[in-house]
Amino acid sequence: MARPRRNGTGIHQEAHGQGAAILLTHGFGATSRMWDEQIEEFTDRYRLILWDLPGHGESAAPKKTTTPDSLVAIMLTILDAAHAASTVLIGLGIGGALALRFWRVHRERVRALVLIGTTPGLRSGAAREIWNGQVGELAAAVERDGLDALEGGAEVDPGLHSCPLGLASAARLLLTQRDDGARPWLAEIDVPVLILVGSEDRPNLTAAEYMARTIPNARMTVIPRANHAANIHKPAAVNAAIREFLGRLPR
Repeated sequence: MARPRRNGTGIHQEAHGQGAAILLTHGFGATSRMWDEQIEEFTDRYRLILWDLPGHGESAAPKKTTTPDSLVAIMLTILDAAHAASTVLIGLGIGGALALRFWRVHRERVRALVLIGTTPGLRSGAAREIWNGQVGELAAAVERDGLDALEGGAEVDPGLHSCPLGLASAARLLLTQRDDGARPWLAEIDVPVLILVGSEDRPNLTAAEYMARTIPNARMTVIPRANHAANIHKPAAVNAAIREFLGRLPR
């Protein structure tokens, strides 16, 4: 196991296993530790590359210039450092949204996508306004009350974060919805896509169904009795779905 930490970038990174590369990006409030079950499952044949988003886990707080596009650039830097020319991207929540954005900018580097509990964007301006108001309230609560204000499921562990204020900044920078997101170009995606969603993850079930209808080469699997972090709630079912999907990819 290789664990390069920050590597001069302020971003915690680590790699496990040998073989075809998979880059895993966690959701808001989580850390790379949410993928521990996948590390155990997939390092027999694959090289798993993990990182902590800015303000999360062991990564430094985001800069004022941090944007989703700059995070895509960080993802590219991580893959270049790992000499991963062609990669499967796996993401949960905002991690899935970043995977979609990465494909848009660097599609030649993407072998396939696995999107877990992911919403590609909000079409309605009114819906974005409501969402952004909730983001602002969450960030303010973290600034006021510290990590105890974190809301989330099994993937969110306040004890793994080193900087409450960094997480508050990350909420505003990462979660704020400014446009339609990936929705306008989902139909252009030309790599295999696996969409996973927990049966109890009600907010993302509709989004998963929409992506499955819209992305030309997408498969959707609903994980029974799982919530947002399906890979933690039902790791065996999620791992089986991912392993089958990876096994079908062109070599």
